[in-house]
Amino acid sequence: MPQPTNSSILVRGALQNVSIGYKNDTYIADMVFPIIDGLGRTSKVAKYNKGAWYRNEADYRAPGSAARRGGYTVTTENLDPKQIAFAKEVSDENAADAAVLGNLPLRPQTEAIEYCADKIDLFKEKLIADTIFADTWADGNVGGEDAAGLWAATDSTNTLVTDIVTGKQAIRSATGKIANTLVIDYDTMIAQTLNTVLSDKIKYTQTSVMTPALLAALLELDQVIVGSAVYSSADEAADGSDFTAVNIWEKNAGKGSAFLYYRPVSAGLFQASPGYQYRCTSQGQPRRTSTWREEAIHSNVYEVQEDVDIAVVDASCGYLWNDTRAT
Repeated sequence: MPQPTNSSILVRGALQNVSIGYKNDTYIADMVFPIIDGLGRTSKVAKYNKGAWYRNEADYRAPGSAARRGGYTVTTENLDPKQIAFAKEVSDENAADAAVLGNLPLRPQTEAIEYCADKIDLFKEKLIADTIFADTWADGNVGGEDAAGLWAATDSTNTLVTDIVTGKQAIRSATGKIANTLVIDYDTMIAQTLNTVLSDKIKYTQTSVMTPALLAALLELDQVIVGSAVYSSADEAADGSDFTAVNIWEKNAGKGSAFLYYRPVSAGLFQASPGYQYRCTSQGQPRRTSTWREEAIHSNVYEVQEDVDIAVVDASCGYLWNDTRAT
């Protein structure tokens, strides 16, 4: 008589401390532009016109005469936050099944809130990247300057250093400010580990591995921010097999982008900034979670919402490159 196989007698229990899931490890949207937390939906930020402040108008005063006089003008930039929201329902059956001893380690209520919050983070990440890519910055090119893939070159043809110098000069000429921050896509950052121009500068140092902090030091910047988040452009499939990764922090697919700019330490009076992230708050919190019951479908619904505006307020404070690497 044939004997039973392992597969026919094995009873499989669900692991309680292991599951497989996918979401972006990091989002950088809240690191790019300074954040302003406010209360109103119709706010504006005062903007001093820089020409008046940089004019060399003082002079010697002759005895008995009046001092030279001048003035300045102030314009405003509107901040118009809109609500980003996403919701997910949890059925009574799913909640009850998750509580059964030995079942899969699902936490329907908690995971619903985490799922919705991640959707808001992903939306904001793409929103701020798209806002940067769509504007005309100090480079003077609609949507950025073409770097012709040369930031990924492994030899002396790599133009990262010279391009950064060009960007710094353009920003300082336009604003009097020295650029201090670089946002760069993940693959272009990784390419710098093969950049011999940079590796020659660090090969005799204790830290010989290229990191964002080390790249910032080499470029005389305060910070290099690496954008690694992706989103899926595929249409939803019933079997869950849909996934086509698109890098959020590159304008043209597979070619990379970089954004150099002057960033103030924080939003405040008389600060220059290329843009702001303005968030409405409720009870001091910019992000809110709400829940309600839908009896007809025997479910509780969980929703996360945030009122935000990503606004460019001074394009002369930034410099954008596209196609920093070749596909």
